[in-house]
Amino acid sequence: MKREGVVLSFYLLLLWLLLCFQICLGGDTLKATQKITDQRNLVSSNATFELGFFSPPGVKSGEKRYLGIWYHKLEPQTVVWVANRDDPVADSSGVFRIAEDGNVVVEYASKSLWSSKLEPSSSTNRTLKLLDSGNLVLIDDSETTYPWESFKNPTDTCLPGMKMEATLSLTCWRNSADPTPGSFTFKLTQQEGKQSFRVQKETQIYWALDEPDTEAASQMVFNLLNNDISSNKSYSYSNKTLFVSQPSMYNKSRLLMNSSGEIVFLQWDEKEFQWNKKWWMPKDKCDTHNYCGNFGICNRENYFPRCKCLPGFISNVESNSEGCRRKSISCTNKDVTFLNLTNIKLGNPDQRNYTETEAECQSTCINMCSETQCQAYSFNNSIYGDRGSSSCNIWTRNLPSLLENFPRGRDLSILVNTADIGNLYILN
Repeated sequence: MKREGVVLSFYLLLLWLLLCFQICLGGDTLKATQKITDQRNLVSSNATFELGFFSPPGVKSGEKRYLGIWYHKLEPQTVVWVANRDDPVADSSGVFRIAEDGNVVVEYASKSLWSSKLEPSSSTNRTLKLLDSGNLVLIDDSETTYPWESFKNPTDTCLPGMKMEATLSLTCWRNSADPTPGSFTFKLTQQEGKQSFRVQKETQIYWALDEPDTEAASQMVFNLLNNDISSNKSYSYSNKTLFVSQPSMYNKSRLLMNSSGEIVFLQWDEKEFQWNKKWWMPKDKCDTHNYCGNFGICNRENYFPRCKCLPGFISNVESNSEGCRRKSISCTNKDVTFLNLTNIKLGNPDQRNYTETEAECQSTCINMCSETQCQAYSFNNSIYGDRGSSSCNIWTRNLPSLLENFPRGRDLSILVNTADIGNLYILN
């Protein structure tokens, strides 16, 4: 009898645990008749990600509740997506559900705090599913694509399987305790058929990368952003085939736009139980956009002076503005020369011409005086496309701060009046 009582107690305990799991963790799927509250979360099928209400670090328990996705059972809690980041729930009575019009909503006191903002739909076949990739998808059996998914509406994090398209951006938290959108945004642009990545501080460019550097981690970041990851696996759900790109090197890795202006690639260390920074930008003040101002040149290897003006230029400090300016401006003066610099990082040219020789490219720059003045040129001696001639790149705008000793930089020739060449001017 005693043994039978122990066995019965064991089965009762097991039954209680199963009931608790069903109540507290609602699997990975939410139906139209169900809702997520503080007492019920979703967990992806492989128990990697969890969705529910949370409070940021430093916030009193039960206050300022946000609907988000984080790594399941990972300490410290690592949030990768937030819905109502502009409008937190005041207490623990928030609700997340599929509304009658087919939208996904976060509600509090019968008021909508956040919505997926889809066109109203009368479909009753919609369900939400938290995928193993961390993507929350709205599934409609009558449609062949997802009406809405969190990977197409990111906050501050890019995960493996997400593709950073030009319409998407990552915006940092205001600080570690406030998911409200902060000052820094990471986005992709297309220039001359090439991808360029930008971090903007509000409306101004803060950092830019036109192509991956030689670091392996940098190439991993580009692959992650383009969803160009090998060993893709797929599985089926309902009438859809879902693709998840997570080979071992990308498991528990993420790209984060943080509140200090860094775009950071992190990987989880299973032995040390911490996130390791594998790659980040900007790494140095010289990497930030126009740190030295127009026509200033920055050298990462110099602690002081970090910035200086080129020969033929003087500091703008007297006019209370940054950077440098030409000593004299005379578009008709033909007594000019060129400062020939090597391994310089700068933005894309304003014009691209096609010339047979560098002398022809140089002459083109000198003779540009009718509408805009040529500031500098760079001659590329390789064959450009199918035109059968080399490229002559021309800059007509004031050159934002130049970074020297850049491994993948270009040779640059800056036009100056011969009489203006003198000593370098150090910038404070």
